[in-house]
Amino acid sequence: MKNNSSRGTEPRILSGEKTIRLAVILLIAVAVTACFGSGLLAKYKNSYALQGQARVAKIGNVAVLEHEAVLSGGQYTLDMTSVVSGNTYTAVLPGTDIPKDAYVSFDGSNETACSLYVEVYTNAPSEVTYSIGTGFLPTSELAPRHGGTVYKYNQPIPPNTAQNVQYIIRNNKFTVSDTFKDKADPSKNSESFSFNVYAYMVQID
Repeated sequence: MKNNSSRGTEPRILSGEKTIRLAVILLIAVAVTACFGSGLLAKYKNSYALQGQARVAKIGNVAVLEHEAVLSGGQYTLDMTSVVSGNTYTAVLPGTDIPKDAYVSFDGSNETACSLYVEVYTNAPSEVTYSIGTGFLPTSELAPRHGGTVYKYNQPIPPNTAQNVQYIIRNNKFTVSDTFKDKADPSKNSESFSFNVYAYMVQID
């Protein structure tokens, strides 16, 4: 943990690596099938035969991003002027909140409406908790490809509309409990962990 007070020694964890993924080959194939018939851009003769080779509508580009987490005085804050593809949190205090504002960015090059799915994978310990934003609901429409849980965004992505879909993590924060301890103490150890987000666009039928 990719998406503070001064009590005692700061524990160390490696967390928050967010992985960017474009639509994988399987999803691209599904999208091509979906747009073949309604999304074709081609000239037709009177007989409705295709005049030349038709091309498939472009799905567009998607990326998972967040703002840079900066540690100062034992507390993390987000630098809203710096966009990164992942953060590493190396010093985390028990009993604090960690800011993390993972979001999905679309460049607006999609020629047809699409649905957005995100897959969230984490091996975070029980001392670190978070919730998924209210705009995302768990779904079985897509199988997870990275061992995580898949959520569907509750709004379609319109064609040719650049936008950011925010609040994958509710309130853009992780909560660290008081029982989260320093890795330097083997008897009270919390291991390093990661939080990965994968984004997929699938054309709407």
